Amino acid sequence: SEGAEDDPRGADADLDRLEVAATDVVIGIAAGGTTPWVLGGLVEAKRRGATTALISCARRNTTEGCDHLVVLATGPEPLVGSTRMAAGTATKIALNALTTTIFTRLGRVRGGRMIDLRATNEKLHDRCLRILLELFPDLERREADRRLQAAGDSLRVAVESIETERAE
Repeated sequence: SEGAEDDPRGADADLDRLEVAATDVVIGIAAGGTTPWVLGGLVEAKRRGATTALISCARRNTTEGCDHLVVLATGPEPLVGSTRMAAGTATKIALNALTTTIFTRLGRVRGGRMIDLRATNEKLHDRCLRILLELFPDLERREADRRLQAAGDSLRVAVESIETERAE
């Protein structure tokens, strides 16, 4: 609901449900950097020991509960009163870069390909096989399919299994 963003304690239930703790990173996103729900959520996450960050498109000083401030200085919106164009686009690009970096550092990427993927339908099964064949060009499709099935349809498990086998 529209009014929910005005409640600085509004994120508490979500943080409870997610069991946010000291091992977590919580990133708040507020185009103008002033949304009470976001800022309150950061304060609560910090109280729980999480590392926190705020992504904003407006220059501001750091705020309570915020360990890291990321300002995407987009300037004024082409359409005053809307954050859908400059701020929304810049935020989407920043989040794509951030999540891609995190996935890579967590080992979910090999050779520029996302491997943390499950073959839960025909399209994804085919994608997993193509990625296996690109990563291991000496594999035949039938063998790649067998490896994927043996890995419980987890591309990551299949890739790591082949890598381990070949490292021995």
